Amino acid sequence: MKIKKLKIILILLFFILNLFLASKVFAATLTLNPSKESLGIGEQFYVDLMLDPEGQSVNTIRGSVSFASDKVSFVRVEDGKSLVNLWVEKPKLEGNTIGFAGVISNGFDGVIDPFNQSHKLPGLIIRLIFEAENPGQVDFSTSTFSLNLNDGLGTEIEAPSANSSVNVGDFSNILKYKASGNGTPELEAYITRDPNIYNNKYVLVFKANDKGTGIKSVMIKEGGSSWKEIESPYLLKDQSRHSNISLQAMNFSGAGVSININGIPYDWISLIRIASVIITIIVVLSVLIIKKKYANKK
Repeated sequence: MKIKKLKIILILLFFILNLFLASKVFAATLTLNPSKESLGIGEQFYVDLMLDPEGQSVNTIRGSVSFASDKVSFVRVEDGKSLVNLWVEKPKLEGNTIGFAGVISNGFDGVIDPFNQSHKLPGLIIRLIFEAENPGQVDFSTSTFSLNLNDGLGTEIEAPSANSSVNVGDFSNILKYKASGNGTPELEAYITRDPNIYNNKYVLVFKANDKGTGIKSVMIKEGGSSWKEIESPYLLKDQSRHSNISLQAMNFSGAGVSININGIPYDWISLIRIASVIITIIVVLSVLIIKKKYANKK
């Protein structure tokens, strides 16, 4: 009888242990958040990889993001707002997969929700910039990520794979410009409007690349304003689009290329017509005022 009870206890302990371990295998959540759900050919967009540690503190992360390379091209990585502050393996593109590994100093257990401080939100691991090239559905997916807890033991956990997609339409709603010549650096720019970016205002999106020394800076000059360094996307100051725009990319060896974008010319005929209407209204009002004053004097 005692042996049977012991067996039952061992079996129960075995199942409890398995349930405990199973809950630890996938103890964090990843999400892929694209900036747009639909877009046109030639448009750039980003996909944010977000991490929810689900109440635990994570200090290392390793994994990869894959995408449909026949529909989009990879442009660059933006990690300025990333939780990762030390890259063990910098994000690198191999085929249609971007792999990386990094360390989060002091660990990450979530971003405090300003509206509910007892609740914590996911944090940004990395932002990936892409450019749409061919119409169709573009699928993005992650590998199963390996993470280590900031518990003094480096306990290893996993985050299951995440998926997302965007739709590239068979249209283009951007104005595209490219620096002439085949030298380095290379520079392409687009002017577009999108409801998801700056409330549908005109923005300039650029892609600068240098396979030698890398891009040092990209500068813009709008109309009579001074040169200033910018990042993509850039909200144009002159939303009327009448100002001429100069864009310049410089690499670390001092070589540069530039693009000149002419502003939209004024429609002088329409302006003259509008001015004529305004002048006519002013003259009529002036005559009426003078007549009224003259009548009052009588």
